[in-house]
Amino acid sequence: MLTAYRGVEYTEAAVVVERQSYLRGERRDFCSGVAAKAVFGPGVYLVSSPEVAAQYAYCHAEVSADQAAVLCQSIRFTRPMYLDGAYGENELRREALFSKHSPKVVESLSASMGETDWLHWTGEQIRSFLMERGYDGIVYRLSNELTYYVCYDPDRQITGISLSLVFALGCAANAMPKS
Repeated sequence: MLTAYRGVEYTEAAVVVERQSYLRGERRDFCSGVAAKAVFGPGVYLVSSPEVAAQYAYCHAEVSADQAAVLCQSIRFTRPMYLDGAYGENELRREALFSKHSPKVVESLSASMGETDWLHWTGEQIRSFLMERGYDGIVYRLSNELTYYVCYDPDRQITGISLSLVFALGCAANAMPKS
């Protein structure tokens, strides 16, 4: 079992905690021009750091004019794909794409799609590639302080969702840890 965090707006957090299940995917555009892109395809994206989750929570809350919330949960993978600095996102994307398509086809598709469509399509390709090989998610260690987790079967993999922190935008000093 691993402990992981996800940042969302408070209204969504309350529903997620009550249902013990996530309702929305990762893709979302934020006010700052930043976007959550779900580069590994559909799934629930989590992080090992509550501080990083709080940054995501802030962005989600800003879009919805709500308070921000950090959710804590336990996750369990049966067979995750491990990524790191030696074999990361780009290497996995290349392997997934070239397993089904020739370099010429990939180049042609890349040239014909906009960035958003390309990221969506390649994410779907990565997810399909991994699931066909028996992987149920991703553990992507970016540093000693930060690991990203992608759960492809979140209803089975994620348990014990609870509120860890709630804060109002612009009022981080008033953040209230939840027990």
